[in-house]
Amino acid sequence: MTCPICRYETGDGKYCKKCGARLIIEDSPVFAAMKEQTATSEVYSVTRRSVSSRGEIPHARQIESALPVYTPPDIPFRAAGRQHSDEDEEPNPYWTSLKLYGQLYGDYFLKGLRHPFGAAAGTENSQFFNAIVSMVLYVVLFPLALYAALHHELQGLPEGAFADLVLKPIVWTAIFLFLLNVFTFAAVKLSFNPAAKLKEVMARFGALLPLFLVLYVVSFVFLFLNGDISKVIILLSFISTVMTVPLLVMTSYKRRMVGGLDPLYAILLVYVALMLVIVILGSSMIEYITDL
Repeated sequence: MTCPICRYETGDGKYCKKCGARLIIEDSPVFAAMKEQTATSEVYSVTRRSVSSRGEIPHARQIESALPVYTPPDIPFRAAGRQHSDEDEEPNPYWTSLKLYGQLYGDYFLKGLRHPFGAAAGTENSQFFNAIVSMVLYVVLFPLALYAALHHELQGLPEGAFADLVLKPIVWTAIFLFLLNVFTFAAVKLSFNPAAKLKEVMARFGALLPLFLVLYVVSFVFLFLNGDISKVIILLSFISTVMTVPLLVMTSYKRRMVGGLDPLYAILLVYVALMLVIVILGSSMIEYITDL
């Protein structure tokens, strides 16, 4: 028996062994339809030859468009059905966007980790969202690292300590980090570039944070080795963020102002403003750091 699709000579059965198409049996309705279609095609070919000799091509095209077209049955294989459904299934747009943002932030994070100052100098407003993600991670990791260090040193904490040592510090850490960005932005405008934008300054600030984020993660690892080293890493990370990041953000700009504020005085003003913020926020922040 010959397959009507691939013309493969196959044996008895309902389906072709090569392509899987349904075989046409002589006593089936499909075979009768095929015979009728073949007869119609023969009549049409004779009609077309006779009509073409008289130049009635448009009428022949109408006859051709009206002819029935044989459509072969679907392949009954399950694998083919799965492949067809997989091709028709559209990807989730939210999941696609999430993967795209993850890749973009991963590039931003790795560049800041490998070459912090170079990455900050080449960062623009378009990286503002990635900078926000880095700052959110910083705001969360810093109180968590403090909480883990205290929990390890005291061999447990009373009930409700998580809210006092993590949730509340997250709020004032977020306020503190935002004000640090604002003070750095003011120093840049007064000393380096009066046309600088706050989003650009924050994007450069976030490009310098990956190293400190990694240090906070490393502090969790050292809790299992040496708790004292873990506390030193936490203190080093926080103090380095306050002392070095504003200075590096300022120097990442090329000095364009003539007669502007000297960079030394600008960074000193930033430090003074930060000390005032710490005093205003309360002594809890100092206690958390000095008691480690």
